[in-house]
Amino acid sequence: MKKVFICCFVLILVLITSSLSMGNDLSELIKVHRNKVILEVNSIRVTTDNFLYNGTTYVPIRAVSELLGKDVGWNAYTNVASINEIKYEKEPLSRLLPDKTGYKWIYEGFAEYGHQMELDRIIDEPQKRIYSISGEVGDPSGGESTIDRNISIKYTIEENRLIQEKTEHAMLDSKYNKLILIKTPLTVGTFWSETVVDKSGKKTLINSLIKKAELTDDNKMKYTVKYEDTNSGYYEERIIKEGAGVIAFEKLLELEDSSFPVSYFTYVSGDLNTIQLKLYFPDNNAEKVHLEKRDVLVADAQTARAVVKALINGPSGSGLNPSIPEGTRLLNIYIQNGTCYVDFSREFIVNHSGGSAGELMTLASIVNSLTEFNTIDRVQILVEGKSGETLGHILLAQPFERMADLIG
Repeated sequence: MKKVFICCFVLILVLITSSLSMGNDLSELIKVHRNKVILEVNSIRVTTDNFLYNGTTYVPIRAVSELLGKDVGWNAYTNVASINEIKYEKEPLSRLLPDKTGYKWIYEGFAEYGHQMELDRIIDEPQKRIYSISGEVGDPSGGESTIDRNISIKYTIEENRLIQEKTEHAMLDSKYNKLILIKTPLTVGTFWSETVVDKSGKKTLINSLIKKAELTDDNKMKYTVKYEDTNSGYYEERIIKEGAGVIAFEKLLELEDSSFPVSYFTYVSGDLNTIQLKLYFPDNNAEKVHLEKRDVLVADAQTARAVVKALINGPSGSGLNPSIPEGTRLLNIYIQNGTCYVDFSREFIVNHSGGSAGELMTLASIVNSLTEFNTIDRVQILVEGKSGETLGHILLAQPFERMADLIG
């Protein structure tokens, strides 16, 4: 047999199976001669199969490229394979995580599950950035459980990938203690495979894919990533948001006689502080709004946002009624020259029960709650970014000042 030495790129045949799964069957039955050559790259033997067809030797793209010090990329949606220089993608990947220590996450999830974490350190090394995180899993047993609930997580940005490594005993998270969370390019269809080890020491190959990329209401990108075990039906899925890391997680919980999806999501995250809010909700007669004080965790001093979200959640005490129509979402909120601009989804109008008294109570609840802050003198209600909408009988064209006469 011939011996072939390769110091540069060779002609490569990319065998793509994803096109078949997308309904484009481009397969053709051909006769090839397998492993007709001994393949070496820079004097290193390539152990992956090659084959000879019509006088041309076809070699594995990934094995050869990696021996040449290149990165092989694949987009499963566009069917584009790429060979690129290996780069340290610090900037795009670091945007996915908080930029300062003290950032906190509080998660809630399946069957009263919860855990909280805090970013302790950010360490920059040559061609590497490390985020050290510690935390604890909540104890729903009320102290009866003796399991170790401590969490230790390390996120590492290395080359073009963000890697998670964790040490925990009770966390509702990956069955693998180390895996690639995401890699560049941060575009829909980016695909990669890796061999991972589960907690029992068993190795398996997982295929991972950025299946969705979206711009959020606060102008941040979030990415949905799916991870699938090629040897079973097990999967994991994460939503990773700029500046916040993992904000939601789902996996297939495998039991002896059944399996089903379980998940957790961010309840609140950021620079958290407990603040007492003064909220106003209407009474049963829709005549006055009444004060309800509530202690809440507020992220990044976003107290005005916390007020509106608390109003959307409704009163906690008896004798008071919700003031904001069901299904309403807060799209944006900001303060400018003493005016607080509150942007609601269209459900704020179309889901309102109606009646001039009820409409007035809704406005009194929002305006009086927000003008408790010294920085807010008036409130402008927007609906999907626009002023001048009508809430029943009330035109929302101008800002509303505090309605002290409607406070009970």
